[in-house]
Amino acid sequence: MKQPDSMNAAHPVHPLIVQHNALINARFVLNTTESRLFLALLSRIGRDDTQFQVCRIPVRELMAHSTSNSTYELVRKTLRHFASRTLLIEKLDATARRQTQPDFSILPLLAFAEYKHHEGVVEARFNDLLMPYLLQLRENFTKAQLTELLKLKSSNAYRVYLLLREYAAFGKRVMAVAELKTILGVEEEYDRFTNFRARILDPAQSELAQTDMAFTYVLEKQGRTITHICFLFKPTGAAPVPAPAQAPETSWEATLLEAGIAAKSLAGIKTQLENGYYDEGYIYFVVAHVRRQAAAGKVKKLAGAVYKALLEGYLLEDYRRQLRHGEAGEPERKPARPVVAQQERHTLDDVHAMYETMRQRRLIPDENFEQNLARVWLSAGFRQETDAQGIQWLIKP
Repeated sequence: MKQPDSMNAAHPVHPLIVQHNALINARFVLNTTESRLFLALLSRIGRDDTQFQVCRIPVRELMAHSTSNSTYELVRKTLRHFASRTLLIEKLDATARRQTQPDFSILPLLAFAEYKHHEGVVEARFNDLLMPYLLQLRENFTKAQLTELLKLKSSNAYRVYLLLREYAAFGKRVMAVAELKTILGVEEEYDRFTNFRARILDPAQSELAQTDMAFTYVLEKQGRTITHICFLFKPTGAAPVPAPAQAPETSWEATLLEAGIAAKSLAGIKTQLENGYYDEGYIYFVVAHVRRQAAAGKVKKLAGAVYKALLEGYLLEDYRRQLRHGEAGEPERKPARPVVAQQERHTLDDVHAMYETMRQRRLIPDENFEQNLARVWLSAGFRQETDAQGIQWLIKP
């Protein structure tokens, strides 16, 4: 019997891989060949698709163009395991949004899979229950370039890449060691951190060094136990922010420019001020504090240290402590000239990263991102827009 055209037609390979963040953080285990097949299926999903299609994946795409008999036998065994894989994933609400205290579901990854040896192809289709995590995504998703993912060889490197990519705009992600092990499915296999570091963490770092998510990491301890890994990487995809006028409009702007902060970074700090993350006094406190550290040789790059303290708010407790003792000593300031009206733009990814930082440091109320977005941003006159590339923006005229 002749197969329907939809079964025989080749699906185009798309340059962007797009997944809901809940899927990126789901608990499931794939081997290297299964990860390549998973990636191949993801690359066949179009941004306008409303249902999953049966995809035909050439075996040579999965096996680095090898065509030996042993390779085809490996595909047959791989497919048998891959078709039975399940994942533990966060349940979304009716609008496909994440919840503050979510329930979790165990879902089959595939609806079916078939190996056609004589045609040299694998046919497979995602389980329809994964539609909210892969189709028609409007928020809480992460995009990655297929060319970058194809540089990776191991399944663990692939998962680590996407976990960091979710925070690409921020340049930092802190993960509990136990959480990372669970996501990768190696919590029982590598109970000793030295083994986990040697077999998982360092090899992933080596592989990602060839991609746009190269990273370093810092280990955080409680006593002698390593509890968290702080991943550090170059921020990517930052929103183009209009630079302010050459002459600073306020004294805090002048103070930061004098400290070496780039003019394009002032808009983000202004937003934090307007949204009550801290007041202007904190800016002066940070600059004075970091200048003292620089004079003592404890800080090499003044501007970087000042910006980090403002972005992450890690000196806020010191600042508040001095305020309580009447020692903050904000300098006398002249009245600020009116700020020239201009359009303010931030990517939703950047705003989410800012929210996560402030939430982790307990500097904002106990609320989820959607509530924070409405309270802080939408109430301040920002509106949400999606550009032609599918990037979501918050824009204030």
